[in-house]
Amino acid sequence: MTFIKRALSPGTLTAALTMPRGSGKSWLAAYIAAQELRRIGRHEEIALCAASIEQGRIVFRFIRQMLGEDGWRYLDSATRCGITRADGARLRVIGSNGKTAMGLVNTPLVICDEPGSWETNKGGLMWDAITTAQGKPGSPLRVIVIGTLAPAEAGWWHDLVDAGTQGSVYVQALRGNPEKWDSWREIMRVNPLARVSPELRAKLREERAQAQGDTRLKARFLSYRLNVPSADTATMLLEAEDWERCAARPVAPRQGQPIVALDLGGGRAWSAAVALWETGRIEALALTPGIPELPAQEKRDRVPSETYRKLYDRGVLAVDEGRRVQSVEELWRMVVAAWGEPVLTLCDRFRLNELVDALGPYVPIEPRVTRWSEASYDIRALRKGVKDGPLTVAPDALGL
Repeated sequence: MTFIKRALSPGTLTAALTMPRGSGKSWLAAYIAAQELRRIGRHEEIALCAASIEQGRIVFRFIRQMLGEDGWRYLDSATRCGITRADGARLRVIGSNGKTAMGLVNTPLVICDEPGSWETNKGGLMWDAITTAQGKPGSPLRVIVIGTLAPAEAGWWHDLVDAGTQGSVYVQALRGNPEKWDSWREIMRVNPLARVSPELRAKLREERAQAQGDTRLKARFLSYRLNVPSADTATMLLEAEDWERCAARPVAPRQGQPIVALDLGGGRAWSAAVALWETGRIEALALTPGIPELPAQEKRDRVPSETYRKLYDRGVLAVDEGRRVQSVEELWRMVVAAWGEPVLTLCDRFRLNELVDALGPYVPIEPRVTRWSEASYDIRALRKGVKDGPLTVAPDALGL
């Protein structure tokens, strides 16, 4: 009720409320819309803006239940949703396309539902159109925004919440502490409906248990259950702070035989090898063709002059002289010279025959499929090793 009072107070032109998913935000948006639709003057219009008409239909149907059937005319088709009062006052559902907001005339209220799901570009245009409609002479426009911050990772919605309450803008944000993300007390704090809903409590416990063993599910739990947007590990390899933490650890020694992963390049691409030791130590080598020479490759790749030469001088980059495409045999020679015989060699499945032809059938090689599911698993495993250990990086593999 605090939010409703502040959002509808005379001094507020823009009000924003953000809470985790499953907190009753759509019901709240519908409640405000129903109350204001009863109150507005004849021929005035309330606009309900959602990611799409279909998304807006969720709130629309809540409103219909609250108003009842008597005295109202409803339009609910595949492409249009609306409610009209007997004297011409109405509510219109619009999608997150900036063009649809250009005609906001005689509109005292716009309710924005789940802006984190709005179109990335057109959603921003929509918000610009709404806010620039505020302040028109004789037509004061109030805007109420209700939603979870995710799935949007940035943009106007995040900026509005982060700026907080100021002037004619009121912001109320319920977000969890990511450092306490699996604390049940913290989860209950930011999910108030769980206090009265045993079904929601059970779901939260189940999702928390799953997130504790899977970093991808942890990101989703943070985004939607704690309202702390977190990158999906299937789309982001590493966060800068995690890598810096890993690079700052004392470098573990070599021990036993390493597992080596080979990436065979062709054309402009280099070939590379990465060794992972049982202590968590990581090392890397690369092989480039000798034609064109390194200075020409630097110009072609638009990197600072001497970048490739420095890698060469440090011994982590070798040149396969006289070749336009580096050989598998030369890359393998580098691997054995630097690290000895690997206990296992990983490669892309489609290059398996090429490796067997070059290295012989007695080198233990395991091909990897490059489907999304395997790549996603690899990324999550790498993120866990980088963030929680034991991965440490040999100085030569840290880059320039």
